Amino acid sequence: MDALSKLELLKETYPARSEIDKILGKLLAISLSQYRLRLKRYEQDMREFDRRYEMNSENFYQRFEAGELGDEIDFFEWSSLYELRQDILNKIHQLELAV
Repeated sequence: MDALSKLELLKETYPARSEIDKILGKLLAISLSQYRLRLKRYEQDMREFDRRYEMNSENFYQRFEAGELGDEIDFFEWSSLYELRQDILNKIHQLELAV
């Protein structure tokens, strides 16, 4: 059963819209909590790179994208962490608006 079918089933099972809103609110809150935990892990990893290379992640990312830093494997990992963090921040923002 796909997600839309499951939502329709909820709609039929709980005709009171407030009940569905509570259920969806709880699911969104769980997702938000999981994203915040993931964000915390990414930020810990990024702080390690910040210390190792004595540069904050935002400055690093701008310089890396401009081609100023070379192609060390650490830089690709750091860049990926930065991008994942940005994506998570966007998702957290969207979820916070919905909750």
